[in-house]
Amino acid sequence: QGSTTTARISSAVTKNVSFLGQAIWRYHPETRVFELFAEGGGNTFHVEIDAKGRLYSGDNGTDRGQYYKQGAYYIKNWGKHGALTNSYAFGNLANMALEGDKKRFTHAWIKYEGGSLPDRYQGDMIAINPLQSYVQLTQLVPHGSTFGNVDEARILETDDDWFRPVDIKAGPDGAVYMADWYDSRLTHVDPRDTWHKASGRVYRLRNAKNTGGIPAFDLSTYSNEKLIALLSHPNKWFRQQALRQFGDRKDRSAIPQLMPLLASDNGQTALEALWAINLSGGFDDTLAGKALQHKDPFVRMWGVRLLGDANKVSPALSRQLAQLAAKEPHPEVRSQLACTAKRLSGADALPIIKNLLKHEEDADDPDNSLLIWWALESKAESDREVVLALFEDPALWNCPLVQQTMLPRLMQRYAMAGGADNYTANARLLTMAPSAKQAKPLLDGLQEGLRGRDVTTLPPNLVKALQPYQDVFGEGALALGLRQGEPQAVEKALAIIADEQATTSERLSYVRIMGDIHQPESVPVLLDVVENNQSSGALRQASLQALQQYNEAEIGERIAGAYPDRLRADLDVRLAALSLFASRAAWTHQLLKAIEQTKQVSKEDIPVQTIEQLKLLHDPGVTEAVARLWPEVRLATSDEKSERIVQVNQLLQTGAGQASAGRMLFQSLCGSCHKLFEEGGTVGPELTGYDRSNLNDLLLNIIDPNADVREGYVNYHVTTRDGRTLTGTIIARSGGTITLRLPAGEPLTLHTDRIKETQAQSTSMMPERLLDGLTDQQMRDLFAYLMQDHEQVYSK
Repeated sequence: QGSTTTARISSAVTKNVSFLGQAIWRYHPETRVFELFAEGGGNTFHVEIDAKGRLYSGDNGTDRGQYYKQGAYYIKNWGKHGALTNSYAFGNLANMALEGDKKRFTHAWIKYEGGSLPDRYQGDMIAINPLQSYVQLTQLVPHGSTFGNVDEARILETDDDWFRPVDIKAGPDGAVYMADWYDSRLTHVDPRDTWHKASGRVYRLRNAKNTGGIPAFDLSTYSNEKLIALLSHPNKWFRQQALRQFGDRKDRSAIPQLMPLLASDNGQTALEALWAINLSGGFDDTLAGKALQHKDPFVRMWGVRLLGDANKVSPALSRQLAQLAAKEPHPEVRSQLACTAKRLSGADALPIIKNLLKHEEDADDPDNSLLIWWALESKAESDREVVLALFEDPALWNCPLVQQTMLPRLMQRYAMAGGADNYTANARLLTMAPSAKQAKPLLDGLQEGLRGRDVTTLPPNLVKALQPYQDVFGEGALALGLRQGEPQAVEKALAIIADEQATTSERLSYVRIMGDIHQPESVPVLLDVVENNQSSGALRQASLQALQQYNEAEIGERIAGAYPDRLRADLDVRLAALSLFASRAAWTHQLLKAIEQTKQVSKEDIPVQTIEQLKLLHDPGVTEAVARLWPEVRLATSDEKSERIVQVNQLLQTGAGQASAGRMLFQSLCGSCHKLFEEGGTVGPELTGYDRSNLNDLLLNIIDPNADVREGYVNYHVTTRDGRTLTGTIIARSGGTITLRLPAGEPLTLHTDRIKETQAQSTSMMPERLLDGLTDQQMRDLFAYLMQDHEQVYSK
């Protein structure tokens, strides 16, 4: 767990498992098997296992973290930590949804099941927040196969901002123990060695009625009978420690004594017995069959889980798993059935998957639809024929899970993988579709699979299978022909782009495709759209982005000519035009000419982000002109930044600001990138959840934005093989493509074979000297708004 760098792990059994950070992994010291249990999740700071064996982690976001399902994929920092190990995940499970205090919450937490604190704590999350110096009680509310989180109360808070709880555990006495770093800071950003190294401490949270301790004990000396008795203890700590003893002993003589507990009316006792029998070496096909038929859903869930951990099942149990998948009422058991199916052979997995697909209630489940997709995807090529045979059943095409989740992703997956066999699979799916309406998800998936890549030829069998659906294909009837370079399709699409009477959505769809393929005939048409005052802003933006891939001098000349009268007024269009100029050195020279010679463009129009992008072109003429025109756009020295922090800090102590006026300043200076109090953009991190009461931290991050570039917001310099220079954040990696969020325009998807080089930038997208130009009172107003408590804002 944690936010690691590249990891390549080998063991006596497992060879060369590679992953990039952000994962929950497990290593079995007896089998010596290493594996990723689940991947992603942000910075996973902690691991918690509850009484049902569910696995959770906190992270450093503004929610409370994840309920991890086996073999699942969660959000990742796509830039820093790269793509998922599965290129065809096509989605990820969300963190548990939070209703409550959405402050940044670098934390660990436990699910309290100690049986000693008052009833209000039992089964709730107790979460520590070292950044904000308090401890939170949060309810876990069932939500389908996962949970939502509802904050209930801060059960410990203090004005002492040195209180930094960094770890939390429940003890054998039922009390809760917290390690307190106790320091004035909790950050790696400030390089100064200012930690207080001798003041840490441990706190205990206990029931006021329980004033005594508990007698000393040593579980390793307990008999099997005494350990079995502990499996019904009200404190989860004793149950889990007793299970460790069974695991260490491997004493099969305990199994007959444990078997009656498996039939207990108490579901928790039955579950503990199942675990103890398994740890003692007694889990076999007979016991597995009993577990799968048990009345307690969590005993069934763990019967499914333990079978999957072995990666194989007998024919009898294979049939029983498929039968269970057909009738299982509990969503978490269905989750585990999908996770286990992913681990089994195709012959055993696909009957399970087919029956899971028939559960209409899982179409809207937060987790189950994707878990079932990942099980199916794992067999897409290894068991291609069996996968395709599933869809020979016409009734399956009516299942919501199939229409909404499986068909588009399966089609996309085969298209992205490419090759004759996979394209043939695409064709077969199309021919099996009972109707054009039911084929629509296939066509949408194919369109996604072809995005970002050159597809000049598709095999004849796929082209033939597509012919009946030309009118409903993807973004438009001509989409496939365009991607294949058919002259007639190109001619018709260009005519529609130029036709002001055509619908904006249809025109936009073909403009976007022209930016995805290489069709030079589109350049004059796209330029006409940009120059036409009747064109919508969306059409102009999309056309400017599409034009970037066509390396023709005319483009820079005409955009420069159109800029002052037709492009400048609309901010989004203006930024898209400037992004175009910055993407190629030849066009940048046209921009510089328009600034210095023809005066068509004002140098004040050029945002700092664009100026920084111009420097990345590494063109001597451009570099010299940038230094001449914008000498102030340079990185400040450490001394300059330190001096500026002191100046602003002193200024803010000399008078009060007006938050209402600061709101307007925030919207103009920061709001295009950052969201605060539910207003603003998403280019940078949302600020609402941060500790904005800490002036020192605010000043450091505003005046020196490069001190700590938040994960997920690293700027990347991408050079394409056709000569473009692009900058943006990586928001997705999938199937050999990356998707960039550009400073202007729509997200851009590029296949990796079109990319020459990708480099992470050490500088933030946020410019330095953001406060320069503000009056003293404006700075007070801005900070008055930034430092408002969000609870006060929402209460208004």
